[in-house]
Amino acid sequence: MNILVTGGSGLFGRKTVLYLLNDPDVKTVVSMDITPPKEWFMESIGKNVKKFHFVQGNVTEIEDLLNAMRQYKIDRLINWAFIMVAEDAPVDPRLVTKVNVMGMSNAFEAAKIMGAKRVVYASSETVYGPQAMHGMREVTEDDQTNPTHSYAVCKKYAEILAAAYTQQYGMSITGVRPTIGYGHGGRSPAQYWSDMPSNCAIGKPFSMEGDGRGLASLVAADDLAEFTKRLIKAPTSPHPVYNVGGPPQSPRDLAAAVKKYLPDARITFGKKSMMDKEGKTELPWLVSGKRAKRDFKFSCMTIERAVLIHINDARLEAGMKPLRGKRRQKDDETIISARGGK
Repeated sequence: MNILVTGGSGLFGRKTVLYLLNDPDVKTVVSMDITPPKEWFMESIGKNVKKFHFVQGNVTEIEDLLNAMRQYKIDRLINWAFIMVAEDAPVDPRLVTKVNVMGMSNAFEAAKIMGAKRVVYASSETVYGPQAMHGMREVTEDDQTNPTHSYAVCKKYAEILAAAYTQQYGMSITGVRPTIGYGHGGRSPAQYWSDMPSNCAIGKPFSMEGDGRGLASLVAADDLAEFTKRLIKAPTSPHPVYNVGGPPQSPRDLAAAVKKYLPDARITFGKKSMMDKEGKTELPWLVSGKRAKRDFKFSCMTIERAVLIHINDARLEAGMKPLRGKRRQKDDETIISARGGK
């Protein structure tokens, strides 16, 4: 398999690249992005460096995609290139449209032109709208979607576009609806999920105005990478889209996981209430992962295991030694190996 990952320098992209490189069934992994991967990420590739190639390119230019696919004989494509925006956040509407709509269209069209019929792409839990639209129960992939802002609408359109390419051109395209993603170097409107473990990992304090009691379904970048790897290796999927996210967690839960490995971590919370008990404004924190488990035997790791990887990524970039967590299961070795440890 020769796989192209667009948005390969971002949090989800680089983790996906890393997991693919560690898979013996994958021959070549090409990362395409505007910016090259960081030095600490290249260190984590280790012995798989010969399988890795970086191409500077932009998904808004279909020629960049076509040239990379032709040069490296790409037969499968993963699109993690997007601009994430929050509701009411000031953004460049034209740029968002170019990347999130035309970029996605270019990815599908390039795959069609080059005969790479297997494609995995990023949708989002934002297509569901707030929790209150579904009641206080787990949201499933069969629920009605209710996108309420530009980013969510772009993701819903991507799903419509994917269905059209699947039906008209016989392609096998699968969308992933991640919940709130986090990991070292993550950038999102809810930045604290990524910043808390990263700061504490290198001895910096972390504080926030909120009381830390708001709930969210989280997905570690490593979980998303593992599930994406399973999807792209499969010739097709039983369903067109999959939720990927864990059970409800709060920033205080995340702090407890951090302190398990870093007992002296300095984490403080403010008094501002973060919990929207009626679910009228917050994304769903009750999200079903049953479809992914049933079709691909996939479940998200515990927050404690994810935080250990997160901490060690931050320490790797800072030139610090990794922490060693107790391995509870054999598959922990795969997780630790995927991020460059032993």
